[in-house]
Formats: sequence, structure tokens, C-alpha cells
Amino acid sequence: MRPQRAGGPPDALRAGVPGGAPDALRAELPEGLPVGTCDGPLDDLLARAHGALGIAVYDTLMARGGPPEPRDPDRALGLLLAAAHRGTLAAVTARTDRQRREEPGGRRDPDTGPGGGILMDRPPAVRLKYRAQALGIARAHRPHDLLGSTGRARAAVHRLVGELEEERLPDGVRASLARAAEELGRVLALPPGRRPPPALTGYAYLETARARLAERAARLTGRAGSALALLESELLPRLEDPEISWPGVLEVALDLADELDLVHRAAAALLRAVSEAEEAGNDFRGADLRTAALDGVPLEGIRWDADTLWPPDWESRVRRASLTEGEAPGVLVVGPEPQDTTVPADR
Repeated sequence: MRPQRAGGPPDALRAGVPGGAPDALRAELPEGLPVGTCDGPLDDLLARAHGALGIAVYDTLMARGGPPEPRDPDRALGLLLAAAHRGTLAAVTARTDRQRREEPGGRRDPDTGPGGGILMDRPPAVRLKYRAQALGIARAHRPHDLLGSTGRARAAVHRLVGELEEERLPDGVRASLARAAEELGRVLALPPGRRPPPALTGYAYLETARARLAERAARLTGRAGSALALLESELLPRLEDPEISWPGVLEVALDLADELDLVHRAAAALLRAVSEAEEAGNDFRGADLRTAALDGVPLEGIRWDADTLWPPDWESRVRRASLTEGEAPGVLVVGPEPQDTTVPADR
């Protein structure tokens, strides 16, 4: 690129600027810009801004030693594809997470049907009998905000990848990675993801609930353990190296980012299974419970409606203990104590 000639911008800039400006704007145009052929004041103003910006960019580049040397084409293409892949994944994940939050039942696994999947398909009397135990198992697999922990760890590493692509190491990167390691440690504190031994006859419902949660918990903790090992044994030591190898540390960071994407997806799958178990233990709308033995069974939190059939000596007691569920028409929730007034189920 030739240096700027006195009295105006280089030819490439001169050729791209339309001429013409009224006398009121002529004095503000950079010296050397042609005037007199624009259609109106707005075009003149845009032409002036375009020319001034071109000169500023050109002068800035030349003041820094000229245009930067182009990177190796293959490496530049690889970085571009990797950035596009991460950007697409982030956009898709954000969209699916938003849809899962907005949809009433959330997104479910392919093998689950509407409203709780294979657990919901079990007889209502069985779901009610083992409700307390099944809900306890489900709560044990959601001790904290799993998606928050995995999402924060993933975001920290993705930010680091963006910095490494520019071959710079931001301040506080080690503290950020230490927090990511802590988040993964919280994920690893889940109950051991081992399949339980075959249960006695009559406990098959609980065995199914445990097996589904244990399988997904094992997948999540396995992924989280691999990501934590990669972070502590590969990435951090490379960052501590005084003679850091940018391509090497970037490759490790990309591997870790991919692994954390899988960790986040595994956490979402586990939480879907937890929600499935909770829904199967709480949703008894339209269920036939006339043969269910309700003595000693905790009913607080159960959702029911006018189509739910209770044992004859329980219907009035349950109705007195129920409240309407928000704005949902006709849906009642059993409360902790009997209410003074009766709520009709068809409200």
C-alpha cells in the first residue's frame, strides 16, 4: 500500500467517495475530497463521514507499521470454523434452554411420552403408594442448580478460547478456571450413578425411577470428571508454562470446551429425568384412585381435577385440603392442612 499523498487520501479511498457538497458543508470536508455531484445534504454528509473514516483507518494502520501480516491461511480457516461452530452451538443451546423454560412440561427425552414418560404410564395407585420415596430419590439428584454450575464452567472456558484465538491471556484467567473447577466439583457431588440391584416384587416402580436417574447421573459425573481432569492436568499446566505455546494451549482449550458442552447436555438430560419423576409423583389429574390405600400416604402437593376419582371416604377430606393452582382452570393442589371452605374442582 502506498503512503498517503499530501493533500488527499489514497486513490482507493478517493475513488470510493462520491463528490459534491453544498457550500455549508464544503469547509468541513477533508482536504482533497471532490464536491459538487451529490443529490442532497444527507448524501453530502455521508460522503464526508465516509471519507473521514477512510482517512482515519488508513492513518491508524500506517502509524502502527502498516497493515498486519496475514496469518497462515490454514490456521486462520481453522480458527474461523471453530469460532463458527462454537457460536452456532451457543445459539442453539440458548434457544433450546429458553424453549425448555417456556414450555409447560419442558423438553423430554425421546423415550418419554406426554406428562412423565414411562413412570407416568404406571398405575396411579402404584405411583401414589411409592410417591414419597420416588420424590426423595428425585430430589437427591437435584441438590443444587446443576444447569447453572455446568453453564458457568462452560462459559468461562468459551471466553478463554476466544482470548486464546487472539493469542492473549487475560488477567484473572486462572481465578476464572479455578471457579470452573469448583463448579465441576459440585456436579461430582451427586449421588453415585450406579444402577441398583434388582428390587423385590412390588418395588419395581422405585427400581425404574432409580435406574433412570442413576444412568443419567453416571453419564453426567463421568463427563464432568473427564472435563475436570482435562482442566487440571492439561490446560492449567500449559497456562503456567513461561514459554506458552499458543496453538497447543488453544487446542486443549477447544477440547475442554467441547467436553463441557457435553457435560451441560448431560446435566439437562438428568434434570429432565428428575422432572419426569416429580411429575409422575405429583400429577394425578384424571386418575382413578378409588382402590388406592391412602392411609399414611403424604398427599400434600398432589395436583388433581374434577376427573380424579378418590375413595369414597377420602374425596371430601381431599377437597377441603385443596387450593386452586394459580390460573390453571379446574386444577387443584392438595395443601398441608384442611381448608375451612370447600373448593369446587371445576373452577
